[in-house]
Amino acid sequence: MRTTLKILSLLVLISLLIGACSSPAAPSPAPVETQKPAEQPAETQKPVEPTAKPPEPQAEEVKLVVWWWGEQEAPGAQKFMDETIQKYQEAHPNVKIEAVLQSTDALIPSFQSAAAAKQGPDIQYFWGGVWTLENAWSNAIIPLDDLIPADEMKHYINNFERSYDGKQWGIGWYMSGNPMVFNPELFKQAGLDPQNPPKTWDELKDACSKLNAINVTPIAGGLKDGWFGGWLFSILSRQSHDSFKEFMDASVGNAKFTDPKFAEWWGRLAELRDAGCWNKDINSLDYQQGQDLFVQGKAAMIFGNDTFLKGWADTLTWDKMGVMLVPKYSSGKMASEYVTTAQGWGITSWSAHPKEAADFLMFMHTPERLSAWYNYTGVLPADDRLDASLIKQPILQQIYKWDTSIAGANLENFIPSMLDEQSNFAGTQLLFAGDKTPEELAAMAEDVITKWREQNPDAVKNFTNWAASFK
Repeated sequence: MRTTLKILSLLVLISLLIGACSSPAAPSPAPVETQKPAEQPAETQKPVEPTAKPPEPQAEEVKLVVWWWGEQEAPGAQKFMDETIQKYQEAHPNVKIEAVLQSTDALIPSFQSAAAAKQGPDIQYFWGGVWTLENAWSNAIIPLDDLIPADEMKHYINNFERSYDGKQWGIGWYMSGNPMVFNPELFKQAGLDPQNPPKTWDELKDACSKLNAINVTPIAGGLKDGWFGGWLFSILSRQSHDSFKEFMDASVGNAKFTDPKFAEWWGRLAELRDAGCWNKDINSLDYQQGQDLFVQGKAAMIFGNDTFLKGWADTLTWDKMGVMLVPKYSSGKMASEYVTTAQGWGITSWSAHPKEAADFLMFMHTPERLSAWYNYTGVLPADDRLDASLIKQPILQQIYKWDTSIAGANLENFIPSMLDEQSNFAGTQLLFAGDKTPEELAAMAEDVITKWREQNPDAVKNFTNWAASFK
């Protein structure tokens, strides 16, 4: 019986366990019914939002380093540069630009050191002509033809200064010309007519005599650091010549700097010295100090630079300035030209970002930036797209007329830099010191250029090829 009960109990227990294991799972909670929004008229229905696109890949971070010069020559350039960089970076957030203003004395040697090390700036400021191309010949800069479209390049002024072997090795930024500047008030005090300033060499020497009679320095200058000697060469030596190519030919040995028409300018400069036209301390003052004599009203004339005019007017005022072409002593075609050049830029051969560098240079030439440059500096940009209606000051209108009608090349750009430094810079100092005669200085120039040809055969070959490209 107990056995039977055990068996029955066991069967009941088994049946209960089986029932528990087969019982249905608890039902899931019923879905909550959301309230359907009221039907809206078709015209107020919101469009279905498109599926979001994957984020664009971020542009590569780019840093450009710019070594530049120009605030010294065109006051206001610093404001333009700062603003231009700010605007460019706002439009190109991945690009950061570091601009380093170089001193006049450091501009060339600093870049020479950078070129030797193949590191330094991506964009470098260069004067025109040989000051740019010597760096092309040494492989320190690259041609820009594949970086700047031809339709853009055609608007840049004085491209010929940076052209070699069918390629463009740099571009201009702004124009830099050399008028003779005079003070109308001091002219009147000396009995000179500011409406009819000197046009000939004899008239210039006569003006010096009249200014000396009232104890006013006729012409101001400073030769201590050499630079003004290069200006005097470019402004004065041209008058016996028809083309800058004649100086290129003499540089490679097809003429001599002792030939009468090359040597004449030394004698003409000595005439101004002997006529008492210059400040007596010209060799003791540097280039800037010489300029300051005119700005301070202590000199009546100066072989000036049109890039300074707006800055000078802030101190001297416009009514105390007039401009004239350099009086003539000879009848060569270049005697009637207005000396001008385009100061500008090149892109270094070691730059990791040449495309971005070229894009920044093109940005500096956009119409808005051209207007900003002129408004900040009063200096003409090296671009034919400047709105000429911005030029309202009569003196600057005169500069614009000369620049667009009788512009002539700056001769310093078309001779080897060694000739400029060792002959023109040093020679003008020796002339005013009375240590060498004009004939001896012409012979010194020929000695320097002969030494250059002997020491730099590759440069002579490049220079010869460059000269041959000009008809």
